[in-house]
Amino acid sequence: MDSLVLTGFRIGLLVLLWLFIFLALRAMRRDTAAAAGGAVRRGGGRTRTRGSRGSRGQGPRAQAHRIAIVEGPLKGSHMELTGVSDIVLGRNNQCDFVLGDDFASGRHARLFRRGSDWFIEDLDSRNGTYVAGVRIDQPERVGTDTDIRVGRTTVRLVP
Repeated sequence: MDSLVLTGFRIGLLVLLWLFIFLALRAMRRDTAAAAGGAVRRGGGRTRTRGSRGSRGQGPRAQAHRIAIVEGPLKGSHMELTGVSDIVLGRNNQCDFVLGDDFASGRHARLFRRGSDWFIEDLDSRNGTYVAGVRIDQPERVGTDTDIRVGRTTVRLVP
């Protein structure tokens, strides 16, 4: 009788192990699919996929030619992106794109190009970086006419 109970326990443990492996693979597949579709990591560790809100006004072939401040202390300032692949945004005068915002960190965020897509990442700023109203904590793809909020300043890639 003891051997039968022990065998049942072993089989049960094996089934639980395979169930755990299946659930882990399923979660990894979901995360990979969400990352390919433009997922945003939120503060609570949950992932939410952005729908049309994140790609608002973004044409399938719209190329960004400059970055402009649309709201904030230096509203109207802009920078041409021709030949540039990496830009640091912040309050510090040594940044590539100075925001002049007291709520922005010295080196607040980095905008970089991968292929024909632009990505923004937060550089561990105190007030965070927001893309289309959602705080990001990993590099996030941004298109033209997507609002990027850094401190109290809103910048946008312009075609």
